Amino acid sequence: MGTKQKRLRAFTFIEGLVATLIMVVAIAAMFGTYTTCFKTSAAVTETTSAAEICQAQLEIAKVYGASNMPLGTYSSTTKTATWTGAYIPATGWTSAGFAYYNFSGTQLASSTGAYFKVQMTMVDSNVLAGTGSTYTLQASTIRALVVTVTNISKGTVDYTMATNLVIGGL
Repeated sequence: MGTKQKRLRAFTFIEGLVATLIMVVAIAAMFGTYTTCFKTSAAVTETTSAAEICQAQLEIAKVYGASNMPLGTYSSTTKTATWTGAYIPATGWTSAGFAYYNFSGTQLASSTGAYFKVQMTMVDSNVLAGTGSTYTLQASTIRALVVTVTNISKGTVDYTMATNLVIGGL
């Protein structure tokens, strides 16, 4: 009667290294995915904040109404008038200025701590030309308003939104 010897099988050193390498690659890929997810989430949040700021600015313009918005400078060449500026609650309509907001979309009194800057451009067409660069709005004047939100640190436009306001209504 022969005795059978049991042979124990174990991992070799090479097999252990290969298994460790596979685990390291899997863990690195997992952390890379987390980083991508966090960056994407931050970008979506930033775009959403910028869109909400744009929408709020357009709603302010609608509440004021087309006839209560500031006048721009008339160009006899293009037969349009252009105004650029911002709405700041403390001062009202501010020509050639910016409104400043933090990351969460709260308007700030100054650029200190600001994440976004906002500017409006309004182009008036079908106006009654005056002398020089002056003009008068008519019932058929169309006021095309464009709001642009810029990321201050990147210097890039995050969102742009537009609407038309008509003196006599639509």
